[in-house]
Amino acid sequence: MKLPKCEKDKVAGMITQGISYNKILDRVRETSGGSRASILEKQDILNVARDYGLHQIQSRHPEDSISVRFIVQELKEANELLFFKDQGVIDSENPNIDKKELALGFMKQGQECWFLNHLTNTETLQVCMDSTHCISQYAGYQLTTLMIVNDCNHGFPVAFLISSTVNEEIVKAFLVKLKERIGQLNANTFMSDDDPIFRNTWKVAMSEVGAPVFLNCSWHTDRTFRKSIASKITAPTSEKAVIYQMVRALMDEPDEQIFNQECQGFLKYLEQAGFSAFYEYFRKGYLVEDRVKLWPKCYRSNVTITTNNHLESMHKMLKYIYLDGKKVKRLDHTILVLEKMVNDKLYSRMINLLKNRTVRRNKPHFTERHRQGKDLEVIQKDQGVFLVHSASYVNKQYEVKTCDLTCETCRERCPYCNVCKCMYSCSCEDNDDRRRNICKHIHAVVGFRLNKYKPTKPKDAGKELEILHDVVCGAVSGTGSKSALEEEVEKLTNKTVLTLVPKYKDIKDLQVVKSVDSLLTKAIAVMDAATQLPGNITSFPVDVKKEPSNTNCVKQDRIYFPKKKRKQTDEGAGFRKPSTKARLEIGESLTRHQGYISVPVESKGDIECEHSY
Repeated sequence: MKLPKCEKDKVAGMITQGISYNKILDRVRETSGGSRASILEKQDILNVARDYGLHQIQSRHPEDSISVRFIVQELKEANELLFFKDQGVIDSENPNIDKKELALGFMKQGQECWFLNHLTNTETLQVCMDSTHCISQYAGYQLTTLMIVNDCNHGFPVAFLISSTVNEEIVKAFLVKLKERIGQLNANTFMSDDDPIFRNTWKVAMSEVGAPVFLNCSWHTDRTFRKSIASKITAPTSEKAVIYQMVRALMDEPDEQIFNQECQGFLKYLEQAGFSAFYEYFRKGYLVEDRVKLWPKCYRSNVTITTNNHLESMHKMLKYIYLDGKKVKRLDHTILVLEKMVNDKLYSRMINLLKNRTVRRNKPHFTERHRQGKDLEVIQKDQGVFLVHSASYVNKQYEVKTCDLTCETCRERCPYCNVCKCMYSCSCEDNDDRRRNICKHIHAVVGFRLNKYKPTKPKDAGKELEILHDVVCGAVSGTGSKSALEEEVEKLTNKTVLTLVPKYKDIKDLQVVKSVDSLLTKAIAVMDAATQLPGNITSFPVDVKKEPSNTNCVKQDRIYFPKKKRKQTDEGAGFRKPSTKARLEIGESLTRHQGYISVPVESKGDIECEHSY
C-alpha cells in the first residue's frame, strides 16, 4: 500500500523544517484518522527522504567511488584541495607512492583562514598529528588530522588526510602541499604517537629551520610501557607493578641530571633482577639519542600539552556524535561529515569569542588560587625573580620568575588579575605546565607588583571575528543599491539559468541525472517549506520552577546476569601510577643505585585517561 502524494509532500515539508523522525511519526498518526498515514513507519519516512533528496548528508552519486571523485572536483574548484592521489594512477610528483593507494588531503576555506590568523606567534604554536581508523567500510583506510592548540587551549583541526595506507611517502606529499599553501610552518611543539612516521615527514617537509620540540603523547607511551612490562617480564604481578612505578617515576622526573642518574640505577636494577628482555627493550628503545627526549618530563619545559587528548577527543566526537557511533559504509559520507564538523567548530570559536567563554572551564581553579595568593608573603630577590613563602611549610620558599609579561596571545587568563600561563613560572608542583595551572604563588607575585605593573590584555578579536563571520555566515556587504537578500536571489538566479541549465545536455550518465534531480527536489522542498512558515512564531512556555541542566536521571535497579565475569588479561591494566611521595622515594632509591627497591604498590585499578575507542 503506497503512501499518497499529498501525504509524502506533508512528510517532506516536516523533514525540511528539521523535525525529528520520531516526532513526525507522532504528528502524522495523531492527525491521520483512518488513512494510509495512520500506519506510517519510520521506513516510510526514510523512503520519502530518499525520494525527495532530503537526507542529512547528500551523496553526489549512488556509487561511492564516483561520489568521492565528484567531491574532489568540488574541493578543487573551491581551492580547498591540497593533495589527491587516485587509485590505479601513478602520481608524477610522487612516483614512490604505490599505484593502488588512494590519498585525499584537503583544507576547507574556514580552516585556512583560521590557520593563517594564528600563525603570527610561532613561539607558542603547538601542533598535534595522529590517525584514526573506522572511517569507512574499507579495511585499512584511516583519517589523519593535523591540529593546532589555540590561544584558549582548545584543539582546532586545520587539515585532513584520508588515505588507504598511512606511510611516510603519502604523509610527506600531504605536508609538502600544505607548506606550498600556507608557507613555512615553524611550530614550537610537535606531538604525535610513538610511530616515527609523522616526526620524520615533518622534519623533511617543513625543514629543520626552527625545528620544534618533538614529543610523544604521554598516554601512548604509558600504554606501551604497561603492555611491554606485562609481556616481556616473567614475574609476579606485584613485582611488575613495582617496575611500572619505577618507569612512571622516570617519566615524571622534572630534572634532567637526576633523570640520567635514575636511568642508570633503573638499568642496574633490571640487570641484577635478571629481566634481560625488558632491559634491552628499554635501553635500545627509549634511551638512545634520537628517542630519549621524546617521553620524559624533564625535556618538556615550557610545553603546555602532554597528550594528544585534543585530537583524540575530536576523533571520538567524530565517531560517536557526527557518525552516531555506527560503522560508516561510504567514504563520501565521512568527507561531508568532516566538512560539517569544521563548520560547527568555526561557529563554536566565534561564539566563544563573542561571549568571552575563554576561561569558563578553569574559572573555579583561578578563583581559588587567586584567593589563596592574597595571604602569601612575597620578597623580591632580583630583577624579575621573587621568593614566595609556602603556606604549608614554615621554612620553605618557592621561586617565581618573570617570562613573557607582554603576552597578547593567550586568552585563557585569570578573570581577576588578567595573568596568563606565559607570564610567570614557579618552582612548585602545582605550576606544572601540563596541567596549565597558574599557582597561588604567581597570583601572590601579581598582587605584589600590581601597583607597579599591570599585565597586558589579549589582543582584540575583532578582526578574527570578521573573518569567521564572513566564512561561516557568508556575510555580504550592503554597500550597493540592492539589499543583501536581493543580491543573493539574483546570484542564485544567474547560477541556475546561466550555469546549471546549459550543462544539462552534456550529461550522459543516468545516475548523475538522478542525483541532480534529487538535489533540485531538495532545494524546491526547502523553498516551499520556507514560504509556508508562519510569521508569528512564539517560543514554548517555560515553567516557573526549573531544574539544573546537569541533573542526572534517576538510575533504575539493575538486573544482574549470573554468568561469571571474564578474567582480566594481564596487559598492565592493574598497574597504578605512583603518588608524588612514592615517586620521590623511588627516585631517591634509583639515584643511590640500590640493587633492590621496595615500594608499596596497589595492584588494582583502571587505566587513567581511557582512549579505547
